[in-house]
Amino acid sequence: MPAQRGLRGAAAAAREREAVQAEAARSVLGREEEQDHLRHTMRALRVHNYEAGTVPVLDELPIPPCGPDEVRVCVLAAGISLVDLLVASGSYQIRKDPPFTGGTEFSGVVETVGAADTSGLQVGDRVCGTRQGAWSQFLVVPGAILQRVPQEASATETAVLIAPYATALYALQERAHLRTGETLLVLGATGSVGYAAVQLGKVLGARVIAVATGARKAEVATQAGADHVVDGAGAWKDEVKALAGKPGVGVVLDTVGGDATDAAFRTLGWNGRQLMVGFASSQIGMLKTNLAILKGASLVGVDFREATQREPQIAAQVKQQVVAFYREGRIRPLVYATLPVQRFSEARSLVQDRGTIGRVVVDFRT
Repeated sequence: MPAQRGLRGAAAAAREREAVQAEAARSVLGREEEQDHLRHTMRALRVHNYEAGTVPVLDELPIPPCGPDEVRVCVLAAGISLVDLLVASGSYQIRKDPPFTGGTEFSGVVETVGAADTSGLQVGDRVCGTRQGAWSQFLVVPGAILQRVPQEASATETAVLIAPYATALYALQERAHLRTGETLLVLGATGSVGYAAVQLGKVLGARVIAVATGARKAEVATQAGADHVVDGAGAWKDEVKALAGKPGVGVVLDTVGGDATDAAFRTLGWNGRQLMVGFASSQIGMLKTNLAILKGASLVGVDFREATQREPQIAAQVKQQVVAFYREGRIRPLVYATLPVQRFSEARSLVQDRGTIGRVVVDFRT
């Protein structure tokens, strides 16, 4: 009997060991499967519907394959703009069919280069650019749309570099032909494009007058390089005219619209040019068209996104100039906050808050 009990005990112990070993094997296999799964999937902020109050959801998707003439980028950071949020809510003039990945601005690292790619990019290069679907851990794009940036460059700054600065530079240089010594009036000087225009106006040799509302925004406009700042809350037209002197304002960059459009146009001197970039006030301004005759002045529309399709060579040159200015330290985006992508709802609220001065970026590295 004692011998039988001993045999049964030994058998039970053997079965227990086998069970432990099997569980350990399943655990190892599970971890391997999990790691294999992670190697083939990515996170992306997706819009599933346009119902009121709905926000993009952080989904898990397969990593897209890289074609022979494409480049795959591992996204480090992505910008959030008001236009991005309008698109995500179905409120923008261009309405996409859900589901889709949101965002347009990003920075990252080249992870794969297709065999037929001719961009000259290499694996490991730091890059930035603009592309629909930027709120994603991986993007597959033509190499030609990417801009190489210094390896040590800030991922958050370069994520929001191209869109506002290329828009502002295209407006000032290609549409208005801003000349050294001219006076540039910037409306909405602490918005993303306005802030870029203040910095670029100084780079191009202009005298810059910024319109900003409140002490905090006036301080930011001054830090950007504005020679003079006038308070947008008051009747600023006469103050601008006095600052501009007899020649008047040469170029206005208008991202505000509404009543500000007419007031700004009246500050223009002979052959002045007013650049219409956007309508942050949510109102389209009205002009007395006889003023254009009296001043020999022009109202000039600016749509850099469309220009990239119609004037690709000029658009590419503008983007390259922007990166060169950034590399030289002559321009620098203002980033208000960088949040992990998991906190997108909080980031979204910051973008919608009119008290936020500067860009909001989500980080995909966390």
